[in-house]
Amino acid sequence: MVVDCIEKVVSELRLQTRNSNVLQGSALIERIARKTELDAATIRNCFKEMRARGWVEASSWSGTGNPVGRVKVSLPPLPPPLWADGWKRALAASEQLSEADRETLYECGSNLSDMDASEFPKILDGLVRLRKEQSELIGSPAFLVSARYLRGSSKILGKLGARAIKAFGINLLHFTDHPQYVVTAGSANPETVVLVENPAAFELAVTTKAIEHCAFISTFGFGLNKSSEDFGNQLAGMVEERFSRAVTLTREGSSGNTSARELLTHSNITFWGDLDIAGMAIYERIAKSLPNIKLSALYEPAIKAVLEHDHRHPYVSAVGKSGQVMFKATRPDTIKMLSYCSEWAADQELVTEIQIEELAGEVLAP
Repeated sequence: MVVDCIEKVVSELRLQTRNSNVLQGSALIERIARKTELDAATIRNCFKEMRARGWVEASSWSGTGNPVGRVKVSLPPLPPPLWADGWKRALAASEQLSEADRETLYECGSNLSDMDASEFPKILDGLVRLRKEQSELIGSPAFLVSARYLRGSSKILGKLGARAIKAFGINLLHFTDHPQYVVTAGSANPETVVLVENPAAFELAVTTKAIEHCAFISTFGFGLNKSSEDFGNQLAGMVEERFSRAVTLTREGSSGNTSARELLTHSNITFWGDLDIAGMAIYERIAKSLPNIKLSALYEPAIKAVLEHDHRHPYVSAVGKSGQVMFKATRPDTIKMLSYCSEWAADQELVTEIQIEELAGEVLAP
């Protein structure tokens, strides 16, 4: 019973000394009692035993056995984990690894603790080959790279620990996390190409007659996952790469099957997003890659909304805009738009089907 209690107290002390082996004695017994559910008398008895073993020292001890002042904790080291011996042997046996490599990769073993040790040399061989060949795989999805080099598993590379893998010499930034999908819709020979910040507005536009003379481009995030709401910045990032790594999906109902890369060469490209500070920041970011881009006339209803009381909203958490901070714009059209939305904002989803049909092909008047 005493041994079990000491093990509980020692386990808690290991947690409390992760950053420093010196603790304050004040209320230490009470803190351990709350975490271990042991009573104070039992913990004091454990401390008495640990004092005899040299595991704890205090500036002084009260008459009841409570530590007073600073408490120095010197617990015995933990035994090596079960995986450690097999992983060390595999590291030592690999002639392709330097001593520095072995030290770097040692911590990866904890993530392979339930794997049979016979697999360890094969994992190391795959890492060595990947380090040599990574330049040929730039832009490849990380899960495909992992499966090809690490025992047919798409997940191992991401589980070994980014710090150790980077120190070993594998640049994980060379590989993409997920496929990037960009969705296009509309005419095969559009008069205007409209980059749309939010997929809900994109979907509404697709249902209108505007697709007969316009093409629309939007992103639904990574994969087709809507868990991230930062669609506009994802779109901007893809534009910066000229959609070079993106897979184009053509929306049902479109008359054309033109890729996003091709549409980006169009002579008349506009941007349509929320009339808020973040939307304007996205526009400025895209404009650095597409200097000739213009704001879409689809902003007209939003401008009207922020000038009235009924359809505008403030920058608060309830509308998802509490973190937006004003920035210094460089384009005259952005500066003008920021003067409209410095205090009030309007989302692009307020634009109606009829307004989309009337305005989608036009540029916002200066």
